[in-house]
Amino acid sequence: MAYTDTLTGLSNRRAWQSRFAEMLLGARVEGRPLTVAIADLDRFKRYNDTHGHLAGDDLLTATATAFRAQLREGDLIARWGGEEFVVALPDCGDAEAAEILDRLRAAAPGAETCSIGYAVWNGSESAERLLERADAALYVAKDSGRDRVRSAAAIPVAS
Repeated sequence: MAYTDTLTGLSNRRAWQSRFAEMLLGARVEGRPLTVAIADLDRFKRYNDTHGHLAGDDLLTATATAFRAQLREGDLIARWGGEEFVVALPDCGDAEAAEILDRLRAAAPGAETCSIGYAVWNGSESAERLLERADAALYVAKDSGRDRVRSAAAIPVAS
């Protein structure tokens, strides 16, 4: 239970940190691509306020099940916190990641939507920086209308 989110049955943050460190090391050693994404349920607070927290918990559980069904064997998904999920896609570059993550987005249960930001590891950045870039892409997805997938590659780099 120390590595499992008790509500969704997904890996929790502690498990993510351990397994993702291994994935990043493997990508570094083998020179393979690795993509990280952050998915956030759109307007989850409003859903909770309208339907109640038990319904919100049911939505999170259904989302976890739906998302897991869209991923490949070897991919990693964890509940990041609240209504956010983090995904690692090993051996996955930008184009393939966009396809997988769009399936994830479309799998949001019921009439709910989600926004996803992702970043492909550049081969040298830290795990923290990679997650920061995925998070920045998530904010672009949210700010550009929600219910979409955005790549950090499309975000201009500040000088």
